Amino acid sequence: MKSNRREFLKSAGVLSTGVSLGLPGIADSLTAPARKGPKEHMIVIGHADIWEFNARFSNNRKGTQNSPLRDFIMNRYIDGGINVVITPAGGVSIEQRMGSDQVLEGTMRVIDMLNNEIEKTNGKVSLILTKKDVPVTPDPNHLKFFLDLEGADPICVNGQPRQYYPGCDFAILRNFFRCGVRGIQLTHNGRNQVTEGSFEGAMGNRLSRTFGVPLIQEMNRLGMLIGVSHCGANGIFHAAEISTKPIVSTHQNPKAFFNNADLPHSDDEIKAIASTGGLMGMRYIAGETTYSKCVDIIDYVVDLVGIDHIGIGWLGHDIENPTPNYVRGLSQGPQPGGEIEQLTKYEQASRFIDMLYSRKYTEDQVEKIMGGNFLRILREVLPD
Repeated sequence: MKSNRREFLKSAGVLSTGVSLGLPGIADSLTAPARKGPKEHMIVIGHADIWEFNARFSNNRKGTQNSPLRDFIMNRYIDGGINVVITPAGGVSIEQRMGSDQVLEGTMRVIDMLNNEIEKTNGKVSLILTKKDVPVTPDPNHLKFFLDLEGADPICVNGQPRQYYPGCDFAILRNFFRCGVRGIQLTHNGRNQVTEGSFEGAMGNRLSRTFGVPLIQEMNRLGMLIGVSHCGANGIFHAAEISTKPIVSTHQNPKAFFNNADLPHSDDEIKAIASTGGLMGMRYIAGETTYSKCVDIIDYVVDLVGIDHIGIGWLGHDIENPTPNYVRGLSQGPQPGGEIEQLTKYEQASRFIDMLYSRKYTEDQVEKIMGGNFLRILREVLPD
């Protein structure tokens, strides 16, 4: 009686192990669960600048760019399986203020713009304001924004008033909170009333006693995320010492990969952040990092402080917005960007997830890297 093909392969030892042909086991390939794709993971992008909003609004001569989020940006994130985007709603850089040279006024305009844009999406985009807003499972039809400030300078306007009532130093901070802001990077690259940025020298000073220290305390009380991506080392160490909640570097890399430049973090800085329960968000940089190098960075941080303290800061611009000021179909000139910038957001996330699996990360570990660690921290930090 002739054996069928399956019986023959089994009797030959190929179906169970594949050893006789030097191939992976066929049975394994038939029964092993498929790897989760982007839309099956919880993906958080730790820092997505507003540059595409700027580019589209500034090229709205024909009225086709009245709502960049609703008409162009939102669907690309959702199609890419991205659940949460942490975005700067103003701050130090003039690009983060839509070109305004006024720090406070420009930041308020950006916050207003983002709130208006979210309202136009008919419920497809919403803000994360409290613990209950933090997603638990992937939603294929919804995107959440988390509003951050790229530097605390907008709350440092006009010095430190001591008149009127106790605590009035942080009136602007609390009003930003009421407008939906839930995180602040303590500095950008320079010096402010809080502390010093990394461009003031790799070590920098500790937090100022009269403004920086009480700012950390007030942010802890309100339920706001403390960001140290651009701080000098001593500012990071001091913030980690004072904060009762996790602090984060939403978009930065280790010095070990960048010739000990001032901006990236030293091992001690990463350890200080991790000691609070926080994380470092690995940042893809066009022209400087490949995805392979980005995964090397993740390996490095995991070896240094553990799997619970790494996230995704940025995976790169995509084919529709390959550089900060270029929008496909709107900007003039040839399409710029490298290989990563010619991918869709789904293709970027899919490629990156595959690379993590290829480094032997487990499904649970990939979940933590792609967004789970960020979400855990948000649930711990945000108000009820």
